[in-house]
Amino acid sequence: MANRWNHGTETMVLRKFGINETYQLAMYLLDQYRGTVLSCRYAVPPRLASAEWRTQLEEVVKVAVVDTIMRHPMLQVGMIDATSKTPSWIQLQSLDLTQHIKWLYIGGHDDFEQTVQETFRVQLDDRFPDLSIKQPGWKITVIRQGNAPIMEVLLTWNHPHFDGAGAKVFHEDFLEMLNNTENGAYERTGLDGDILKLPQAPPLLPTPIESLKSLPLDLKCLAKAFWEETRPQFLDRDVSLAAWCPIRSTPYKTQFRAFFIDNASLLAILALCRQNKTTITGLLNGLALIAFSSCLDSTAAPAFQSSTIMDHRRNLPSAPPDAPWVRSDRAVGNYVTQLLHKFDRELVTRIRSKLPADASEGRDLSADLRRELWAVSAQNRLEIVRKLEAGLRNDLVGLFKYVTDWQQTMSNMAKKRRQFSWLVTNIGVLDGNTSTRLSDTKSDDGQRWSIGRAQFGLSAEIPAAAIEFAPVSVAGRGMCVSANWPDCAVDAMLGERIMADLERWLAQLASQL
Repeated sequence: MANRWNHGTETMVLRKFGINETYQLAMYLLDQYRGTVLSCRYAVPPRLASAEWRTQLEEVVKVAVVDTIMRHPMLQVGMIDATSKTPSWIQLQSLDLTQHIKWLYIGGHDDFEQTVQETFRVQLDDRFPDLSIKQPGWKITVIRQGNAPIMEVLLTWNHPHFDGAGAKVFHEDFLEMLNNTENGAYERTGLDGDILKLPQAPPLLPTPIESLKSLPLDLKCLAKAFWEETRPQFLDRDVSLAAWCPIRSTPYKTQFRAFFIDNASLLAILALCRQNKTTITGLLNGLALIAFSSCLDSTAAPAFQSSTIMDHRRNLPSAPPDAPWVRSDRAVGNYVTQLLHKFDRELVTRIRSKLPADASEGRDLSADLRRELWAVSAQNRLEIVRKLEAGLRNDLVGLFKYVTDWQQTMSNMAKKRRQFSWLVTNIGVLDGNTSTRLSDTKSDDGQRWSIGRAQFGLSAEIPAAAIEFAPVSVAGRGMCVSANWPDCAVDAMLGERIMADLERWLAQLASQL
């Protein structure tokens, strides 16, 4: 849509929200979802690590954030008519960077890792400033401790602005900007203290996929979706729905857990995945199936459904020539979709028959269960490949085109039976080193910024899956697997047992090579 001035005021409307953006905002407004966090641990160059260089370090970070903001316009915009059926993005004249860059300095005797995890958990459930203040819904929190050679950077954002893949691009580009900021070259056009004056020219925003591409739906797919949406619940006899976990909305609180896998273990697991024609995403779906089958009995859950979140950037056309993000796969925006997986009663019964008689104690996977695991994981990958090959045909976002009131739709969804027992959203591998190196000497590498690990987390998504798994890897540095669930709907002991199973079984698989 063309830019327009809103009602003769000084507000420049850039475009209406896309489907994904409106859907995400509706969940936020209904308090069905709050924040998303991607946290990275940065190695600080020795010249900036000393506590005496605190001012210079803060300046370097601020300038790198500014450069990242200028590359990605979704970081520059506010919203208007947020509670209406058709919200819009608006141009802002300036940003107050004190609202977007927060520093947390902790004492030498404080536990750095504990502080990171506590801050991460708190920020998942924090609400953003009132949407009417017309500021972008994102911030970074930098955690520093004395002269430590590391700092933690938590990017927390309101999902209408961008998705998890967009957050990964943010960190990779921020890392690039840190390495491009030469010592002392801190001046930036429009930056006056902590106020960033934005260009007068309207920013070019990434375009929603439904405005770029056709999203064709077969009649069979459309009819099935219509029937599932309109039929009375007493006619729905699908035993794979997550009836064991009724949807509850209040009190809103996210339970969050995470564990890390070192790079040697990750490489061993990846080798097994290749041997068995699957991926980390397929494997996590398979492990979750065994864990849920073990923790829930056949009366509560005879069968299961899960969901894999997928990225539509591969289906985008080339970025416009004047797009500051240059390539479509580097767009910070909202391009998610999801793929459904069903695990029928026969499969789940067979898996349960191979579980140890006393499954309450932590047990390794038997050879029989490992065979089932790899078969399920390979099938899961096959379903993902078929979805990739189908492109945009019969895609969920195509069905979403027929939704006219997202707040009403999401409110109604919270009154239905839960569909998914679990969900996997894997944002993949983050490049922790910039691709352009000044030289190959070790001494030079020691003066460069890098990322050593990452952690990805979602707040509780009230009407969605009971438990959501969010893995992320850093190239050459290992993987973090996190999980969240709504405290009011999922028993913490169940969530912790499932996470303990996943951690133990991944360690078992890693030790097999």
